[in-house]
Amino acid sequence: MSDWKQKLHLPTLGVAAVIVAGWVLLSWRYGAYVLPSPLAVARGFVDIVATGEIWRHTLASLGRILVGFGGAVVVALLAGLASFLSRTARGVIHDFLSVLNSTSVFVWIVISIIWFGLSNWAPIFTTLMITLPVVASNLVEGVANVDRRLLEMGDVYRLSGRQKFTAIVVPSTLPYLVAGMKVGFGLALKVSVVAEIFGVTSGIGYVMNYSREILATQMVFVWALVMILVMTATDTLVFDAISRRLDRWR
Repeated sequence: MSDWKQKLHLPTLGVAAVIVAGWVLLSWRYGAYVLPSPLAVARGFVDIVATGEIWRHTLASLGRILVGFGGAVVVALLAGLASFLSRTARGVIHDFLSVLNSTSVFVWIVISIIWFGLSNWAPIFTTLMITLPVVASNLVEGVANVDRRLLEMGDVYRLSGRQKFTAIVVPSTLPYLVAGMKVGFGLALKVSVVAEIFGVTSGIGYVMNYSREILATQMVFVWALVMILVMTATDTLVFDAISRRLDRWR
């Protein structure tokens, strides 16, 4: 019986039912402007699906995220390679990543607007700078934790540096890379949406801010739901699938 409960996610559904009931009561108490009802949010979601608006703004956001996040992954891979080749480079990269980690999102948003103006490149640059330290830190840590005994065994079998890298370092660090990418993508979605408030005319962040300005609070909740669905779908269909394939490959 307990197995069926777990498979059907009954405890989670029970908690969700309690949350929805509380949501309905609070909506009645404070009104639609402060907290729209679940039914109003559901209707709004159906409307944006029916009109196709969901695809326009979601794809616009995902396009910016993929460029910024993809750039962060490329730079992180180069940082990981440099960390493998040189212990000195690893220390320098670690120090730079510490600086980037301590820099606020707001700082990068302001700098991106100064450098790129009110354009698509502002959220792209902000996304890159915020997600880079997350992905790169994981990858550099993975390189640092490669089993030295395996590398010494590679020396015994006279493997070249390239062979050791592909046969030992890559399999050892891929889980770190995937974990960093999973966290980084979630962060990229949140950061890009915030950055889209400034200057762009499409995307989830833009339409959420526009909905706030015209007092359509239910649409703010609708687009927040879209963000949740995008992140859930990405976790399940992309990163979880990659992790399962990686486990079988290793």
